[in-house]
Amino acid sequence: MSVVRFEGEDLEKDLIPPVAIKATAVFLALVLILATVARLTGVGALEAVTDRTPVAERTLAFVAEPGDGPVDLMDGETGALIRHLAAGEGGFLRGAVRPLYRERNRAGGDPAAPWVLTRWSDGALTLTDPLTGLVVDLYAFGPTNAGAFAELLPPPVNRAGAIRTTSPGDDSQ
Repeated sequence: MSVVRFEGEDLEKDLIPPVAIKATAVFLALVLILATVARLTGVGALEAVTDRTPVAERTLAFVAEPGDGPVDLMDGETGALIRHLAAGEGGFLRGAVRPLYRERNRAGGDPAAPWVLTRWSDGALTLTDPLTGLVVDLYAFGPTNAGAFAELLPPPVNRAGAIRTTSPGDDSQ
């Protein structure tokens, strides 16, 4: 192994200019001061969403065959078959259900026990595992993928009690 040494007066320069070191120190001090002020005053703190209410809810049970077998989506209350997803069908719906089913099975819970699909008043769509407490925000996967689960919810009901037959952006009535 060889060692390279540089000698001479010209090579004994600072690798980082003192101005850059001082600027970095001032920046770090400012960040610490701002973080402390924010912590003490609550400025910029995120608050928990507590004012939302469920708008639509449905319990779902998943039955997945091992490997790349079919996945059956069942109504969690009646046990009625909602959808049968063969290999290659269902896209995100199938892709999301299989790992959830597998994880619950690995945790020792009944993988076929119902989950709760909920649309909230703020527009959020969640899938909750009552056995483990896991809550999956389905919009985190994008609106198209969340829409695959949203189709499983009952149709929205307007204030007069009639079922809406138009899409939210449709003004044709």
